[in-house]
Amino acid sequence: MAELSFIIGCGNDPSKAGKSIDSITASFQGSVDHEIILVCSSGEAALLSPYEKAHPDNILIVDCGSAVPEDFFETGLSYAKGACFWKMNAGDTVSDEGTDSLLFDPEMLDEDRFRYLRDKYRYIIQSEGDPGFPYADENAFPCLTDHRDDAGSIDLHYFFQDIYVAKKIRASGADHVFDIGSRLDGFLSHLLSMDIKVTMIDIRPLSHKVEGLDFVQGNATDLSGIRDDSIPVLSCLHALEHFGLGRYGDPVDHSGWKKALSHYSRVICRGGALYLSVPIGRREKVMFNAHRIFDPLTIVRALEGSMTLREFTYFHDGERTTFDFCMNPDPEKRDRVFDHIRDHLLGDYDCGIFLFKKDGQP
Repeated sequence: MAELSFIIGCGNDPSKAGKSIDSITASFQGSVDHEIILVCSSGEAALLSPYEKAHPDNILIVDCGSAVPEDFFETGLSYAKGACFWKMNAGDTVSDEGTDSLLFDPEMLDEDRFRYLRDKYRYIIQSEGDPGFPYADENAFPCLTDHRDDAGSIDLHYFFQDIYVAKKIRASGADHVFDIGSRLDGFLSHLLSMDIKVTMIDIRPLSHKVEGLDFVQGNATDLSGIRDDSIPVLSCLHALEHFGLGRYGDPVDHSGWKKALSHYSRVICRGGALYLSVPIGRREKVMFNAHRIFDPLTIVRALEGSMTLREFTYFHDGERTTFDFCMNPDPEKRDRVFDHIRDHLLGDYDCGIFLFKKDGQP
């Protein structure tokens, strides 16, 4: 089966059709499996027969007797063996102007592959006579489905949380952030673009050096190498839920997330801030070994007595809701608010962002 079939309805001047044949042959001979179907009268068939003899594998003459039918394309189509069909009028050169229509036969080729072949041939035809960026099979890199994608992809957790927390930190005036496990190509890159220095701690190695970024390979459940009350700003976005599940090479530890929070509250200095995010939902559970989904109150109570919740934000389907707890320190009222959030506002898997402060002066 040919990849491409050109169907030409020949007019009164076979020499014009000959020019189209020459152009097609020059473009595709030896590179693309193609055929040229010439729908013509008996008189034109005799004049065009030398082309058929010169290219017997690529040219087929369809002799329609005394005249070329108006529906010459339908006539030629019945002879075509190609997967992608190109209709041309006699005398037109191979160009966009000479292209009347393209047909697609789903029994021969799937739609994405058809689009690729169609566009490939268009490119080859358009580049005729221009030596810049010529098509070559060995350099082809088919991307068949990108045309159906959105202009960009957004993760409804990471995308929004990374922007939101980065803006909060910039507004706070911090010039150095210690981070544990957050995304380098999201949140941390935002901070670096704001000229905020970052010290990144992750259990996995980092093979790249990034200006403004200091990297320390370590386990967040054991920060014994960091002094008490030494870090003014610590962030941990969408990482705590993984600790102790073994997914990223860390040892399995059922209480890994609790141990990490205990170390966070210890190493953050008085007056310092913790920016923390985790998945939250109506029902607390572990999706072993991917992550945990928390009841928001579980996080708040784990840090109670060592840090104070100042703000809680959650994203549900990309929509942000924020609760300010600076003026409402009453634990009972706070817990009722969180009970309402959990039972009536959350979905099964939303993004919860907590801003904690450590009491006292630096």
